[in-house]
Amino acid sequence: MDPASGVITHAKLRMWLRSDGIVQVVLAPRAAIVLEDAIAAVEAVTRLTGGRLSPLLVDLHDASRQDRAALREFARRGDVVSAVALIVGTPLSRMMGDLFISLSKPLFPTRLFDTEASALAWLQTFVGERQHLN
Repeated sequence: MDPASGVITHAKLRMWLRSDGIVQVVLAPRAAIVLEDAIAAVEAVTRLTGGRLSPLLVDLHDASRQDRAALREFARRGDVVSAVALIVGTPLSRMMGDLFISLSKPLFPTRLFDTEASALAWLQTFVGERQHLN
């Protein structure tokens, strides 16, 4: 993590804790996420939040195909996130978001959004629900 900015940079994504308590994640263009990337991302979220459940804002605009094992890892981590808003902007990113929700059956509320503003408005309802992990 860059101590000055608070941004965690991984080869395939960047993430940071916003001042409103939401973790924002931006995937690198055409990044194909595999299980190892998913595990690293979950660990990074835990570092950013200090072990508190937090909502995630994930930008899928330029995302590529995602590994099934990675999707399962993300979906089962209700111990890390309280809700996930997936911002989609292309037919491919919408399809990926729909597949994640329908096939992986996340353990937390998950919705697709066309705009960051609408995603943030929905996620704000989950900010106060953050609790410390055991």
